[in-house]
Amino acid sequence: MSEFNRAPDEVYYPYSRHWLVLCLLTTCCWFPSSAQTPSGGAQSSTWLSYFGDQPFTETLALHLEGSYRHTFPFDRPEQYMLRGGLTVEHGHGLSSLFAYTYLVSDPFEGGTLSPPASGSQPEHRILEQLQFEHRLARFAEKHNEKHVTLTHRFRLEQRWLGTATEGVGVTDWKFAERARYRFTAKIPFKIASSPIAPNYFSVFNEVYTSFGPHSGKSPFYANVDYGAFGWNLGRMFALELGYQHRYAPIANGVIGQNDNELSLMILSTAPIRRFHHHAQ
Repeated sequence: MSEFNRAPDEVYYPYSRHWLVLCLLTTCCWFPSSAQTPSGGAQSSTWLSYFGDQPFTETLALHLEGSYRHTFPFDRPEQYMLRGGLTVEHGHGLSSLFAYTYLVSDPFEGGTLSPPASGSQPEHRILEQLQFEHRLARFAEKHNEKHVTLTHRFRLEQRWLGTATEGVGVTDWKFAERARYRFTAKIPFKIASSPIAPNYFSVFNEVYTSFGPHSGKSPFYANVDYGAFGWNLGRMFALELGYQHRYAPIANGVIGQNDNELSLMILSTAPIRRFHHHAQ
């Protein structure tokens, strides 16, 4: 295998376009419903990130991820995150991920961290993830077929959140658990005459819920909507430029209840080393 191929088995549905339109309308209708909520943190951000699964065998890949979030325009930093893990391909579009995350947040002036804190706030996170990807529809373009792809991602997180005071350091740690579900649709475009035209459009909705003894009064944590145009940079890299809206019922002191984000993401499936399939 010369590249990390995640193409799942073909699954077709006759009314795929109707479901896609319904998904897009549901996502867009969320924006005005929460637009009037007051904020306790940043309301506009720029999010730069790298997302990579770098295979070293036909079924195993090193997961590498990093992101840097800044207020928009570039006034002050909000967060940076580093993540490393192991991705396992199980076949038929099913994969799992086990990863560790280190994240640092900078409180927003006028934010609502509880207990009150100042300076950079650290977080250690462990996650377990199960992902299923399948093709929803197809259309022919000359001799090639393009497919609308749906992805369902289920994730559990164990979080250790530090409370720090500037000049003193971390004075307390709090444990929390969180579950996330993301539904993604990747819609390819026909080949355009212009070389700068995007190759696909990606849209997702993700719901965050808290659970366990430290979940608090409400299980609902946040809701994220995302839409982006994507450009394929060869067979193993892609670039996505889009918009993300994050709503949370309670501002966390760094990101407000409503945060509008400009997102720029580089995606990669470049292998760590070349591996070859030897005929038996």
